[in-house]
Amino acid sequence: MASPEPVSARHRDGAAPACVVRFRHARRNLGHDGDDASGLCLRGGRGMHAPAARGGCTLVIALRGTVDVEADDGVFHLGGRSFLALAGNVPRRILAGPGADWILVHAPSRWVQALTAPTDRRGLASPLLLPAALPMDRGMLHRVSALLRLAPHPCDGEAGRELAGLVLAAREAQTHAVDWVERAYGRSERHRRAVVARLLTARNRILNAPFDTHDLRALADAARYSPSHFLRSFREVFGMTPHDLLTHTRLLRACALIQDGKLAICEIAARVGYESRHAFSRSFKRATGITATRFRASHR
Repeated sequence: MASPEPVSARHRDGAAPACVVRFRHARRNLGHDGDDASGLCLRGGRGMHAPAARGGCTLVIALRGTVDVEADDGVFHLGGRSFLALAGNVPRRILAGPGADWILVHAPSRWVQALTAPTDRRGLASPLLLPAALPMDRGMLHRVSALLRLAPHPCDGEAGRELAGLVLAAREAQTHAVDWVERAYGRSERHRRAVVARLLTARNRILNAPFDTHDLRALADAARYSPSHFLRSFREVFGMTPHDLLTHTRLLRACALIQDGKLAICEIAARVGYESRHAFSRSFKRATGITATRFRASHR
């Protein structure tokens, strides 16, 4: 494994990020010595455009504070000790809140292929990571710490192993967090993971923009299914319909606004996408069992 190679990337204000390091696999390991054989670990600041990278998989890890990640399926909002896995290109833009600490890890296609080469990992079904934002578990936190101890001057023999270990720990954290793959249809794990990855495209769009109007056909097109097949599969995997998920996400936001106490109920109804207070009140009571007014009074 060759030495780490510094990469050029800048914050929006022109300042250098805290740490940008490439970890390159040796030619003998992957049969290739180009840029797509190198892994990237970037520790950033308030806001930056991520360096260009194609193929493979990407992790954005929020260690502390809040981080907004602009990707193909909208803007993901990460809280502390959570991570976002994405396939293909790195995010277009990352904007962190005050005091936030985060890292971006990119494992290119050839590296992802190499992760399944050892006998004990041979046969890991692809996609290696599912495109979702989830909390980190203890094992992943340990791997993050190990990788950051090596940056910005990692040892040649250790950096690649730690970067690969972090990607595999993220896969394990996804398994612990959700059982979507077990509920998906398909004869093989590879098929089931592919189904979940396609459905997550639609799910992410709902979660990232819960106040937009989401047409069933548009969501089905995003997942590359017919509307009827998409609706049935979505319900089987996630335990609710897209409409149920949209309503649930809006009401969670409404609960936060009601507890905040700064807006009137009618203003909250409009802000979370309801045409009238009456429609919002009916939906809120059906979901929570109490009226929005009583919910506010109970949290004062």
